[in-house]
Amino acid sequence: MSAVKEKKKRARCTERVVAEVIHFTDVSFYDREKDTTYSERAPVYEYSYKGELCRCTGKCSGSWIKKKPAGTHVELLVDPENPRSFICPEEERHGRIQAIKGICIFVGAVMLVVLGIYLTKTYLESLSEF
Repeated sequence: MSAVKEKKKRARCTERVVAEVIHFTDVSFYDREKDTTYSERAPVYEYSYKGELCRCTGKCSGSWIKKKPAGTHVELLVDPENPRSFICPEEERHGRIQAIKGICIFVGAVMLVVLGIYLTKTYLESLSEF
């Protein structure tokens, strides 16, 4: 989803509801580059908004799934005009944490490479002094 659409959805999803993770489902994706299909697990939420019972699939969330087994209750933000449109703040928070971890690992790897180059250069310069 584009950033503009995501921002509009966030602005519309204002009503808080408590949903239950009722089970997990496999969501299929197509990878054009590899010309393959793969599946990821996603939670299925059940909640009621103004008498309407909704069952909706959340985002594929990797390790977040292990922390929220079936039967867990989660707070969602739903669109009052379309209760099946929702945002799960916990899924988003987990996604941001994973992104931050990835950035830290990348920066750490770059720093190790730079340090290795610096130490190698320093070592070679010290050898040439003799």
